[in-house]
Amino acid sequence: MHFALGLLRVVLALLIVATSVPAILALLGFAVAALDVFNHLQLLLFFGTLVAVILALLLRMPGAVTVLAALGFAASAWTFVPEWLSSFEPRPPLPTDGRPVLKLMTHNVFGLNTDMKRMAAAIFAEDPDIVALQEFFPEQTPLDALIHPRYPYTVRCKGGKRANIALYSKMPFDNEMGATDCPQTEGEQRTAHIVAAFALANGTHFSVLTTHFDWPLPVERQQDELRTIEDVIAGISGPLIVVGDFNSTPWSYAMKGFEAATALRRETRVPLTYPMMITVPSRISRDNLLRTLPFLPLDQVFERGIAVHELHVGAPTGSDHLPVFFRFSVPPTQ
Repeated sequence: MHFALGLLRVVLALLIVATSVPAILALLGFAVAALDVFNHLQLLLFFGTLVAVILALLLRMPGAVTVLAALGFAASAWTFVPEWLSSFEPRPPLPTDGRPVLKLMTHNVFGLNTDMKRMAAAIFAEDPDIVALQEFFPEQTPLDALIHPRYPYTVRCKGGKRANIALYSKMPFDNEMGATDCPQTEGEQRTAHIVAAFALANGTHFSVLTTHFDWPLPVERQQDELRTIEDVIAGISGPLIVVGDFNSTPWSYAMKGFEAATALRRETRVPLTYPMMITVPSRISRDNLLRTLPFLPLDQVFERGIAVHELHVGAPTGSDHLPVFFRFSVPPTQ
């Protein structure tokens, strides 16, 4: 009995170190950018430190270890809880002034996703007016033929890995970007962005920007990509929607800094969209994919001058991300 209890305390001490130390270091991400990586794991850190504190008290762990567990929980809660509470804020009601209400889908298709019929079915089931796709590779072009009759207006970028993005729409739009923003041939350009301007029948206008960022490490690379899009946004006037796979969670200083720098409002709070699956060796899974439960909200929606009335995560499409759908309207200009 004493041996089992001692072993349990050793395991708990390891759990406390594994969760509390990263949670405390994450707070310093504003000063040391590399530490901001820990903030992407806040969902796991919050519940991990919560369990650690409870068990530390129940098992009467040494004072220093219990204090470490408590500090880790407090540090994670400082970041996690406000974001979680903000997800309960009410959204503006549907308009009663006759303005159009539209739906937009943003989704990382996933390079290993070959079931484009399933993708098309997921799009048709939700029937969005605008579809923004990331990680949409040339091999997945069969999707174009499947959805083109319903979405005849499109623009697609073909470059490096993150530069394979596309925008489909039921409505005509004007492209507001240069050739270097949206490359048309495969090459070394890692990222791209699409800017489309829409005019509605009631005379209102809005723009949509979609992009796909790299992972948070190396830090400098993602920071450069964020600054590039910040400069693009600064040059866009009027109501604006920004969507895409940001490869960053709302708890990170990177996302908070982007929101502040662009004066955009983030509408995605904690929609868990990734990973639905991870790549593994064939000895673990026959198709090299291990199915998981998503715990990272990487797919973001920002807006300026737009009323978002409802936002939800869609059904699986065969991708390692879940799609995000939202209904919105453009308030009349004053």
